[in-house]
Parts: sequence; structure tokens; C-alpha cells
Amino acid sequence: MDAIIFTGGMANSDYLVGLIKERVAFITGKMFVYPGEHERESLALGALRVLRGEEEPRQYK
Repeated sequence: MDAIIFTGGMANSDYLVGLIKERVAFITGKMFVYPGEHERESLALGALRVLRGEEEPRQYK
């Protein structure tokens, strides 16, 4: 493993990220935190691409 990356809303919590880092530090020393909450925007833009016919919908099992 090259690195662990924390993203999304959980990355805004220094407490949570700190707890996780303590428990997984032995896996790799490289950890990056990119806070943000763009998940809903990304989902909406993906749905819009499907509705416009720019992309085929995917089904996950």
C-alpha cells in the first residue's frame, strides 16, 4: 500500500481522522487528508450525464 487517503465529510473531523491514523499507521506512513463534501454534487452530475445520454448507467451487485 502506498498511502491512505481520507476524503469527504469524515475528513473534516480531526478527532475521527486521528483515531483512524493511530490504528492504521503501521500499514503505511503516508496519509493524506482532503476534507470536502462534494459527494451529493458528484452523484447529481453523474445522474445528469445519464439523463442526457452522455453516459450509460451502471448497475452494481
